[in-house]
Amino acid sequence: MSLSPQDLKQLFRRLLLIRRFEEEAFRLAVAGKFSNYHGGMGQEAIPVGVCYGLKPTDNTMITHRGLGVLLTRGVPVGEIFAGLYAKESCPTRGRHPIFHMAAPELGILAGTTMVGSVIPLATGAALAARIQGKPDVTISFFGDGSVNRGDFHEGVNLGAVRKLPIVYFCENNFYAKSMPLEASTAGGSIIARAQGYGLPSELVDGNDVVAVYEATQRAVARARAGEGPTFIECLTYRWTPHSTAGDREFSRTAEELASWKAKCPILRLRKQLIEAGHASAEELDAVDIDIQREVAEGVEFAEAAPYAAPEVALENVYV
Repeated sequence: MSLSPQDLKQLFRRLLLIRRFEEEAFRLAVAGKFSNYHGGMGQEAIPVGVCYGLKPTDNTMITHRGLGVLLTRGVPVGEIFAGLYAKESCPTRGRHPIFHMAAPELGILAGTTMVGSVIPLATGAALAARIQGKPDVTISFFGDGSVNRGDFHEGVNLGAVRKLPIVYFCENNFYAKSMPLEASTAGGSIIARAQGYGLPSELVDGNDVVAVYEATQRAVARARAGEGPTFIECLTYRWTPHSTAGDREFSRTAEELASWKAKCPILRLRKQLIEAGHASAEELDAVDIDIQREVAEGVEFAEAAPYAAPEVALENVYV
């Protein structure tokens, strides 16, 4: 699937929707409107580039920094805000964090809280698709901190041995919470670990949405053709602290942050669209205004939504 000018404008809109959502969610969390938020500002090219072009039946399993995937796959802005507010009018009905919600009709699998634990679960989803004879592909998102856990090695090993239809997608933002990559990951390379399991691997500029999209399409095509998993490592950077729950910056410098903000994936695509004559600055500014309105309406919806009745907490509890 080659990208037309219209596709590129769709990518731009989705990038900007995630950014404006992230900015407002972070602001509301800091203001105490809800308990905590794990920001992903600066990493928007990854959920957009990966999910654009997936089939609705393809599965994605996110981490706690993955709300961009929910937005890209079609969960309404208001419902996600309602989830952050723990209101009933969200897919989880306020019972557990929106970061771990499921929406099977949109290809979104329920995740878990423990870092790295989603990798074997996503591998299991790919195995289930194989057993059921479905042509679906699973995308497993995880951060650089996950590659030091046994979950990563067990999941990737099984996927490789069984040649499962899965793409392992590492969002390497160089910090596991506040721990810099070089202080936590021996060997100097994440991608080399996947290559040790015989997986075709790609190292991608995670701030280039088109590069992310193209790498994902190659990997999905391999998986759908029965050729097994691919490992993709995207180099990116989160602009915010790990979360709003009192996390402080430990080792990042202002200069480092500024250098990555200069690589903003949204500004990069905006410049490309304008220079190629695919869109004017005024057209893209109008898109921004429309998105800001959508985000504001989403917050209004969430704040007006009711909390769930107490007995909802007991639904789906089997033991």
